[in-house]
Amino acid sequence: MRHDLRAALRVRPADAAWAFALRAGLAVFVPLGVLVALGRTSSAPFATFGAFAALYGRDSLYRRRAVLVAASGAGLAASVFVGGLAALAAAPVGVIVVAAVGGAATLWCSRYQVGPPGGLMFTFATAVCSALPTRPGDLPGHAGLAAGSALAAWLIVMSGALLTPDAPRRLAVARALRAAAALHEAPHGPAGLRARHQAALAIEGAWRAIGPDRTERGDPRLEVLVAHAETPRLEVLVAHAETELSGVHGHSAEVAAELRGLAGRLTRRGIAPRLAPTPIESAKINERHLALGLLRDRPPAGRGPLWPAATRVALGALAAGAAAGLLTHFTGLAHPYWAAVSAVAVLQAASLRLSFQRAVQRAGGTVAGLLIAGGAVAIPGGPWVLVAAIVVAQVIAELLVIRNYGLAMLAVTPLALLVGELGRKSPPLDLIGDRLVQTILGCVLGLAAAAVVSNRAATRHLTSAITAVEEATTVVPDARRLALLVATMREAYEVAAGEPGLAEETVDRMLHAEHRARAALVDAGQRRLSS
Repeated sequence: MRHDLRAALRVRPADAAWAFALRAGLAVFVPLGVLVALGRTSSAPFATFGAFAALYGRDSLYRRRAVLVAASGAGLAASVFVGGLAALAAAPVGVIVVAAVGGAATLWCSRYQVGPPGGLMFTFATAVCSALPTRPGDLPGHAGLAAGSALAAWLIVMSGALLTPDAPRRLAVARALRAAAALHEAPHGPAGLRARHQAALAIEGAWRAIGPDRTERGDPRLEVLVAHAETPRLEVLVAHAETELSGVHGHSAEVAAELRGLAGRLTRRGIAPRLAPTPIESAKINERHLALGLLRDRPPAGRGPLWPAATRVALGALAAGAAAGLLTHFTGLAHPYWAAVSAVAVLQAASLRLSFQRAVQRAGGTVAGLLIAGGAVAIPGGPWVLVAAIVVAQVIAELLVIRNYGLAMLAVTPLALLVGELGRKSPPLDLIGDRLVQTILGCVLGLAAAAVVSNRAATRHLTSAITAVEEATTVVPDARRLALLVATMREAYEVAAGEPGLAEETVDRMLHAEHRARAALVDAGQRRLSS
């Protein structure tokens, strides 16, 4: 418990946060500014939800970002439409619809590794729209506004491709270097495994980021590989980080300082730093070229069990929405959808332990954020002041969310209140009371859903991943396949370790398998060097 509380309070370092936060703020400002200028403030919430498409694909390469933001925008427009349909039905139907959207969106985001904020924004859009007064004829227009805002968001987040096309690739390599440098301070045991897991993910992401683009020219069956000019230099830097991950240098302080220095130089403008590769690193780079197809198509087993997470979200949202509805009926509290959204937010975490940490962050951050929210919703002035407050809250939220989710709630809380109140006014004290009660209710019931729906598949998935690593290590290993299997095992452990009932002997077996696999990878590198 104490460890979980410390983890919930931990503030993580962040890089390249300003660019993303400003893009997110601009994506919200453009549609809201247009609607306020046209005098259609009451339609602003629907446009805002479409603008939330800019929150997806945060640091992805532009080719993947284009797909993620477009798909998310379409999903948000659909969520607005479905929420409007729910608004036309009885209240219990709305609760069921919000729960179904939350579960389906979480399943989709997990299946395609969409990343934060996951299924939360789709649920938020559906829940708010289900509570707004709606006529049947309004539904196409509301969905159209969301789609138009999503299109504007797509153009904004993709604009960087014209200005700094290599920025995501360089950022991915810099993060790999920093993650490898952090291994110098990593302890032994499960905590050290977690650090190696983060480094392995960062290094694999960097390899993918600098891989050649696949484009079609002429014959649609012909694939042409197009390399970027900086690719050779970036490849050496990632290979250097992977050498540190393998433990060849013993994770010395000198190497860690060198890696951090290279990362700092890489994130500045200018030519990427040049580093001479060792023979082992040259062999790794050649191996990556040969294994390009394997790297781009990771085994589906690495994604792990998907249904328990989606089931938890659906059950948590359903329970929270139903309980909040009853509370509203008997006490007069409003905004019951906030409870369902809070439950979904808590359950976006991958395990029960992480859900507990997220619940602590959301509840604590909301309590503190309500002090700010009370002033935000009471700000005098016209709709332009309200729009400015929303944009500022959006930017601050995105600056803080990657550092600590609880800190982000200081801005997310007033943001949610302001978005929900666009086009209508509620007494500030009523809003604050509703938000506090519904948030705590949603967090509690979300945690209850995570506890009720046991994720036994997580332990089975971890056991299968350990067995695969053990079998691959007993023979002369294919270094690339073994590295992917180890990464899969680490991912499986991250989920299984957060669930109750993980046997200590399973953890010991995993640590032993990881130690043998790392030794095998070092031996494979030495054999490449000698040959």
